[in-house]
Amino acid sequence: MTVQRFNMGLDVGYGNTKAVWSANNGPEHNVIIPSVAHEITDLGYYQAMSSAGQMDNVLVDVDGTSFAVGPSTCIYGRTLLDDYVHSKQYRALIAGALHMAFKELGVMLERVDALAVGLPVYSFGKLRESLTQEMRKPFLVPVPLSLRAAFGREAALVVVKTVRVMPQPFGAMTDWRSRLTAPPADTEVVIVADPGYKTFDWFAMRGHVTVPDLSGAFDGGVSELLRAVSSDVIRRHPNAPLDLQTIEDGLERGKLSFVGVGVIDFSEYQQTMRHGALQVVRRMADLLQRQQNKARVDHLILAGGGAAYFEEAMRATFAGVNFSVLPRPVLANARGFWQVALRMG
Repeated sequence: MTVQRFNMGLDVGYGNTKAVWSANNGPEHNVIIPSVAHEITDLGYYQAMSSAGQMDNVLVDVDGTSFAVGPSTCIYGRTLLDDYVHSKQYRALIAGALHMAFKELGVMLERVDALAVGLPVYSFGKLRESLTQEMRKPFLVPVPLSLRAAFGREAALVVVKTVRVMPQPFGAMTDWRSRLTAPPADTEVVIVADPGYKTFDWFAMRGHVTVPDLSGAFDGGVSELLRAVSSDVIRRHPNAPLDLQTIEDGLERGKLSFVGVGVIDFSEYQQTMRHGALQVVRRMADLLQRQQNKARVDHLILAGGGAAYFEEAMRATFAGVNFSVLPRPVLANARGFWQVALRMG
């Protein structure tokens, strides 16, 4: 397959890394992996164990440090540092997403023609330029096993030709607008709420114009709700070996069994999640109300990986507002960024 142009929209969140891509302006494809780049300290042991069975992770090298990236890394903890975008782990996640895209494409490329990537609203102004420079450094991407014989190497340096860094919720805004039969009126105020794993972001536009006073963010994403559940669980089960990933798994599965502890019924803690979500959303509403007469909202859009946890609270807090949830909200930002990449030179 000859690839004339490869475009990608990338949303590296604290919870998951989402990539939407296309070749030759063809249909969109996507990949979602946990935002966990697990450092491998004993490379020989890891490779030996990898040869013993099937693996869904890929080994990525970043400046001499090896990381496992892929679905199974979800068992390890996430990194919640504010300067995450400058870490080796961040680059490993991007290299892993590129590897998986090339594997599905069936062709190994050494370039990305256009890449659009996002930053949380609160760090956009501070980190936009430095992330742009970071994205222009070549990524060492492992060649998929099925392509190594033809390609002749185990890894390749992949260069991004054109990059654009935007506030993360701008991707979801673009995705929402692309689904309309007619654009919103220039006088209409649209706000996208984007609850992620670490932060709760929102982004406002009036017609085609960004409204900074009605945009914002704070630490208050899914991880804050999970910590509240963890505190409640530990009060009743002091010896339970809990981390945030285990809490999330328990809430999704209903019950989990622990050695020396027994069965914990996590359905009992759904109310804790609902209460926490309501507090977070009310905090957003309070910040909007402080903008005097500027807080009119004609459309409120919900996107992001934490959408399911916050939808009920959003509907209750903003009752009467034209409200909608984007399809597969976890991919909304990446889908919008991919549409931006299609239009980039």
